[in-house]
Amino acid sequence: MLDDALEQARTRLHQLLSGHGAVDQSRAASRLFAGDFTSSATVGEEFGNSHLGLGVMQDIAGEVVSLHGVTWRIPADGTPQRAAGMERLAFGIAAHGGRRHRLAIAPGANFAAVSRTIDRFLEASQHVADEVICAVEITGTFHDVLLRTVAPPAFVGEDLASIIEHETRFSFAEWHGSAVGFRFPDLQSGITLPGLHLHAISSDERSGGHVRELTVQHVTANIWIDEFHSPRELPDRSTTA
Repeated sequence: MLDDALEQARTRLHQLLSGHGAVDQSRAASRLFAGDFTSSATVGEEFGNSHLGLGVMQDIAGEVVSLHGVTWRIPADGTPQRAAGMERLAFGIAAHGGRRHRLAIAPGANFAAVSRTIDRFLEASQHVADEVICAVEITGTFHDVLLRTVAPPAFVGEDLASIIEHETRFSFAEWHGSAVGFRFPDLQSGITLPGLHLHAISSDERSGGHVRELTVQHVTANIWIDEFHSPRELPDRSTTA
């Protein structure tokens, strides 16, 4: 316990001095894609004291988006519900601390263009793209938004790719809200989710889900740059209820 406290203290000091925050992940992404939808943490454990995060509920009971201390689960019908701290996640990623930077995204930028904008920002700020993780928050008005949700597995052992084949999609000509998530290096470790991955929640909390596509209209965007450490699988912090 003392060793853990010392390590946490060292981490907090390093973050303070470097301006970098920490990205916490509840388990390896490869386990999720292989069909392990058991609990890896509670909502409170994963997203407590974070400024943003995303994930998937235990047993694929909904996509998850967390922002400024509030966490929502979005089940297959696409209607967001606020999640309680003791509800369980199959997978979660949360951003803590760090120095916020304003990210300029041009009106008309689609999902791919947003990803390129982040890469150009990293290059301009002299960060090596394969060595950092970025947390991203984009809030404002969008158009041509396509969100998806998924239903729980149809049978025991069904993997995530098969579940996604039957995803439910929701399209919006105009949409107002926040898209939040992470840009991970394109490494084939199986631990992380390579590239840009965003989940969304509307301002009126009536729609949300995994972002398939969007086009920026008028937004404010922030980015937090976190050091990339050699990925390792974290021990599950919760057991299945």
